[in-house]
Amino acid sequence: MKRLATLTALILAVAALPAFAQRRPTALDFASDFQTVPVMGNTPGFGGATFLTYVAILNPTTSAYSVTATLYDSAGTKREAQISLAAGEQKVFANFLGEVFGFTGGGAVTFKSPESTGGTHNNRFIISAEVRTSGTNYSTTIPALEFAGSNSRSFVAGITVDSTVRTNIGCFNQADVANNVRATILDKSGAQVIGTANLSLPANAWGQTTVTSIVSNGYVQFDPAEAAVCYAVIVHNSTSDGRFMSAAEYRP
Repeated sequence: MKRLATLTALILAVAALPAFAQRRPTALDFASDFQTVPVMGNTPGFGGATFLTYVAILNPTTSAYSVTATLYDSAGTKREAQISLAAGEQKVFANFLGEVFGFTGGGAVTFKSPESTGGTHNNRFIISAEVRTSGTNYSTTIPALEFAGSNSRSFVAGITVDSTVRTNIGCFNQADVANNVRATILDKSGAQVIGTANLSLPANAWGQTTVTSIVSNGYVQFDPAEAAVCYAVIVHNSTSDGRFMSAAEYRP
């Protein structure tokens, strides 16, 4: 199983854009020197809302260092930026992709700090990320992942698609080669296939698609050809209240 220490018409999930106050790390947050946020967005979305990604990055250590943020878009194009953090400093970005990369669209972002003296991994940081929509009071937390994905089958349990709720699924291809991820939507019994979708991802690319099959409390099975991390976002059409779920790997 994948451990969690923790979206273009992207991230049709989501969230709020009230005053962007700094906040304490939640129980899902953790300190590490390498983390992946599998989806971020800066793009118009469902109903004319603008979807933005809020990021808080905290250096809880007594040393100053820089974190390298790397954005991978839907073509696998790589963009890098440096975020300098003083000892104990936190930096907050109301629209991370726009502010850090000047980028409009969606993608996955990795964060990495340099090794500390002697080759140790003590330059650890904490990431808090949320997808938010301007003008509302909703937000969808996106957990950061410390551990890389594999080509194992993975699952998201509990998705619904009907006249009031929509579901998007996506993956970040962590391989340096093209990757095809087959997604199978099943009913809650697991006995009936409701629909399928394919994500054909270039090397290191992120991609997302909408589940069009009507399903109530079903689940998604992801089968990647190469290493990938996948997810689903379930969103209420009226309120834009979203729920993000990372796929959990299972290899018998």
